[in-house]
Amino acid sequence: MALRPLVVSYSGVRGIVGESLTAETAEKFGDAFGQMIRQRHAAPARVLIGRDTRPSGPMLREGLIRGLAGHGVHIIELGVVPTPTVQIGLSALSAHAGAVITASHNPQPWNGFKFFLAPENTVLDGAQISELFRHFERSTPAPHATPTTEARHDEVIAEHVQRVLRHVDVEAIRARRLRVAIDPGRGAGEEPALALLRALGADPVLVTSSRESEPVPEQLGELMATVCAARCDVGFAQDLDADRLALVTEQGLAPGEDCTLVLVVDHLLQRPEASNAVVVKNVATTIALDEVVRRRGGTIVETRVGEINLSRALMQHVAQGRYAIGGEGNGGIIFPPVCVGRDSVTGMALVLEVLARGTQTIGERLRALPSLHTRKARVAIPIGIAIADLYQRLESAFPHHAIDHLDGVRVRLADGSWFGVRPSNTEPVLRIMAESRSAPWTERTIAQVEALLTC
Repeated sequence: MALRPLVVSYSGVRGIVGESLTAETAEKFGDAFGQMIRQRHAAPARVLIGRDTRPSGPMLREGLIRGLAGHGVHIIELGVVPTPTVQIGLSALSAHAGAVITASHNPQPWNGFKFFLAPENTVLDGAQISELFRHFERSTPAPHATPTTEARHDEVIAEHVQRVLRHVDVEAIRARRLRVAIDPGRGAGEEPALALLRALGADPVLVTSSRESEPVPEQLGELMATVCAARCDVGFAQDLDADRLALVTEQGLAPGEDCTLVLVVDHLLQRPEASNAVVVKNVATTIALDEVVRRRGGTIVETRVGEINLSRALMQHVAQGRYAIGGEGNGGIIFPPVCVGRDSVTGMALVLEVLARGTQTIGERLRALPSLHTRKARVAIPIGIAIADLYQRLESAFPHHAIDHLDGVRVRLADGSWFGVRPSNTEPVLRIMAESRSAPWTERTIAQVEALLTC
């Protein structure tokens, strides 16, 4: 049986542990990243290393550091921390680069790496990923050196929490004494999430589930039951590196991770400073967000999927003096005053501010937002068929509709219904999304598209 290859994309590097991802692979990526750092920063460059809680993390960390060691770097060990905590640490600790050992939402037995370079402090872009992989393919790590190291875990966790607290109404939230169930999936988000909730005067109820990383509704049964049994005001679920946030309502319902971004953006656009706001989203995010932004007088900007595309667009608008916020429909909220990457910890605080500044429950607030029927699916990329040919097959099956190719192919109907197909940045699959005010249309279209892609 052929081994599954590495997936190298805007989202970093991911692979199956023990197959395409080993300690030797990690060492070669450390060497490749070290070459990139050395070309940009004089030695000794300060490099942050963090990881999520996957069992393979320590082994990959050792390999990564072995590869970096030959480039005269100074390693700052952060331990188990969320990906956004590493991004915050880049500026807080005046670091030159960072790496997180994580496969984010991917299930076991995946793991991988996300790489960051100062001064942008964002994930690598397409050209930088290509540069990294060229170095990787030619990598012959030098004999092992011993880098200087220091540990700064507690400091960066505290800095992350404090940055969030500076941008929410702490006193209003504390006054509500909210009860909050939190399911970090036994991941890296547990420590900062609990620290934040306690700082906000909430009563946290920890759910120690052993679910897979992605916080989709079908995996949140324990959290939903806990919210009801403990009479919580809201439930929060994170993925293993804590850049995504999903909600559970006070009635124990999981509305889907798309709702997180729509709820938070609707709230932020009502702040006084949000006049003339820009909201940046990717093509795989619900059009409910577009409707909310129009209601509040903002402007929607669309990008291709990939966190770097969102981060760059947001930084551009912030530099122009605009109030800019955004994110992805997978529960990824980007609030630039705290971090230019997706951050579930910021998302939690903003959702609690929604509750603190109003009288409605989370369920009531969500019911007041645009109601759409959304379905997501994925299919393996067929062997021997060009993706462009699959796109043409889809376009031929839906003539006389508006079509765009910003990312993959999207087909739009006159009534606002739409579907899109694009290759995943993190797995060897095609991702499908369909959305409409008509549930039958959404279900029928998903089935039709799946059939067209697999026949």
